Amino acid sequence: MDIRPIGVFDSGVGGLTVLKRLKELLPNEDYIYFGDTKRVPYGEKSKKEIEKYARQIVHFMNEKNTKIIVIACNTTCASIDKNEYSEILFNVLEAGAESAAYLTKNKKVGVIATTRTIESRSYEKNIKLIDSGIDVFGKACPRFVPLVEEGLANSDEAFKCAKEYLSVLNNEEIDTLVLGCTHYPILINAIKNAVHKDVIIVDPAIKLSEKVKSYLEENAMLNSRLTGKTEYFVSGNKENFVNTAKLILNEDIEKISIVDIERY
Repeated sequence: MDIRPIGVFDSGVGGLTVLKRLKELLPNEDYIYFGDTKRVPYGEKSKKEIEKYARQIVHFMNEKNTKIIVIACNTTCASIDKNEYSEILFNVLEAGAESAAYLTKNKKVGVIATTRTIESRSYEKNIKLIDSGIDVFGKACPRFVPLVEEGLANSDEAFKCAKEYLSVLNNEEIDTLVLGCTHYPILINAIKNAVHKDVIIVDPAIKLSEKVKSYLEENAMLNSRLTGKTEYFVSGNKENFVNTAKLILNEDIEKISIVDIERY
């Protein structure tokens, strides 16, 4: 047994969609969640900046004595090299690529993500490692993350943006769509409205949480306590975080601590 907490981090509130899946599968675990609300969105930032942010956050997680760290930010996953870290890192991007590769029937997969993730072609590379015959069509959706962070996931603007972004992928006749940013499941109503009805929508958090559970089981690292607890940390704005967290997790977060992440 290992009673140390699981670390989960994201550029903002989007990683709460991953935390939700983890808590459903592993309710006995303790969690440390960090949302970089001061520096969100990551999608337009440079690789060097994101590498710096990731190291700062991992240092913070080490200070909290986490047993594993779940990177719930696709942009971070697409920008760093996990081999440069000694910590046990779980990568939401790899989980999403794996899910899509096995779910597609016509071998046409769409990926929506931030500009940096799309430009890195990380999803395409990871999907083709599994099946080189799959065609991957990426579409950057830079307005999506700000809409979520501003609490506008179900607004008219969100539905309009989704139709605009996804029309290109509809024309490619994709049968599978990867939500390549953990903010995007919060926009699921707008996204479902914009794609063809028979398209399978992949939330990478599902496969990711299953991989985390399997790893903890295989390495005797599960926490066998009756009920786990979660501590929440952000680097900036708390108000929108609280409102969105209630929407995603269906619970009121009474305490959120602000961290000066740049000192790490």
